[in-house]
Amino acid sequence: MAGKQEKPEAYGIEAEDLSPRQADILRLVVDTYIEGGQPVSSLGLVDRYDVGLSSASIRHILSDLEKYGYLYGPHRSSGRVPTEKAYRFYVASLPGRLPPANFAEEKQRFIQKEYLRREFSIREILEVTSNILSALTNFAGVIIGPAPERAVLKHIELIDMGQDEVLVVIATRSGTVYTKTLFVEERIPRDYLLQISRFLNEKFKGHDLDEVHRHLLGLEIPGERELSGYYQMLSRILNAHFESVKGKEEFFISGLDRLIDQYGSVDLEKIRDLGKLYEAKDMFHGIFKQTVELDDVMVRIEGDQEPRLAGLSVLAGSYKMGEKTIGAMGIVGPNRMNYVDAIRTIEYLRILISGLMTRMSN
Repeated sequence: MAGKQEKPEAYGIEAEDLSPRQADILRLVVDTYIEGGQPVSSLGLVDRYDVGLSSASIRHILSDLEKYGYLYGPHRSSGRVPTEKAYRFYVASLPGRLPPANFAEEKQRFIQKEYLRREFSIREILEVTSNILSALTNFAGVIIGPAPERAVLKHIELIDMGQDEVLVVIATRSGTVYTKTLFVEERIPRDYLLQISRFLNEKFKGHDLDEVHRHLLGLEIPGERELSGYYQMLSRILNAHFESVKGKEEFFISGLDRLIDQYGSVDLEKIRDLGKLYEAKDMFHGIFKQTVELDDVMVRIEGDQEPRLAGLSVLAGSYKMGEKTIGAMGIVGPNRMNYVDAIRTIEYLRILISGLMTRMSN
């Protein structure tokens, strides 16, 4: 690959070097294949685009690209198809930050209606968002919710439930309410539970639950010795509970079946078994969890890293509550997709859901 080289990098992908002419032809092949789903020939490119090259010259470039692993020919003399390496180069060549989708009024009304007809809670917003992502793209819509430890405490209440049980109720600024029955060694007087609740609210209101977890055991509650003993007992149990739920975010994935319905062709021949896709849900969870701290949309074309996901691309972007990044959302689809439309759809919805989450926190 002599001459000036092109090495694009965007959306978390760094591509290998190609000459400008090779890069241009490869992008045209991928564009054509994404649109039509048929192997692309040199003659087809000449007929379709004004590339200023003869069919023979393009055929030579296609042959080189096949040799370098960017293309393959499924059948002799029928044209070439992009490999996952080609899709990576293509995505890395896209503009670094695409604008949000500018949906037609009809689609905007559909999105608004989907949110408005549900109960206004974080869980409902997450579920609706995964459904909307799937409906807009015809791929699987995925969203991972805020980790419990990222939630900001609004109020905590400890309630006597009987001989050896205390109910802890944790309300967060986002509107989520967590409840947990704690089993204690001996019954704690209600007045003490009230004092401990008041103490915890004074110390931790407005702080995230991870901070509560980190500082709970180191505090001394003012007051008589018996109260302090009950506080130490409760704080140990609460601390163990916070540890047990750490990192257990809610996760929604909608529309996996759409992948088979819409793209049951050569693109998905390796993942036709829908059951295997459902088995891979934990893998998708892990991938999306990795993107929570990223600012931009990330694209992962998975086949080389995980053979079970060959033929699939994962696009994910984070969303916020105020200035704090709290979760990630996106799609799982075939390598053959309109990446520009998909990225712009994710950009639109992550801005929308960030606004919803921020309003809920206020």
